[in-house]
Amino acid sequence: MALFGFGKKKPEKQAQRQEETARRRQDAYRANPQVYQKEGALMGSCTLTESVDTLLPLHPEAQWAVDGRPIEDWILSLVSVTEKRVLGHLAYQTAMERLAPFSLTASEGWVLIRAMTHAELERLAADLPQHPI
Repeated sequence: MALFGFGKKKPEKQAQRQEETARRRQDAYRANPQVYQKEGALMGSCTLTESVDTLLPLHPEAQWAVDGRPIEDWILSLVSVTEKRVLGHLAYQTAMERLAPFSLTASEGWVLIRAMTHAELERLAADLPQHPI
């Protein structure tokens, strides 16, 4: 028996959080990788944009190839809609490590990154070169 109702709301709150995460996952932008050729090798890029829940592939190198050629180099571009510019680019696996605190859930090879504020993206890009859009 729970005193004063303690312990009764946890399952309800957990179920609400799971429903909210499922809804956000369904409504999130799913990264659409772009592929570029760089010095004969292929390079892939995904984008994380301010204020947008985003599904990013956990291991894009295992998910995509071009004409059977593997895409081994991947980057993540951080884009500010507030400043209308690219804040910087991160090596993909470095980005995944830095984004772990912003991850809501991961499954089926994808991770849901919650919508980040301009300030949060700026902090992620603080030590990166700046690029205009």
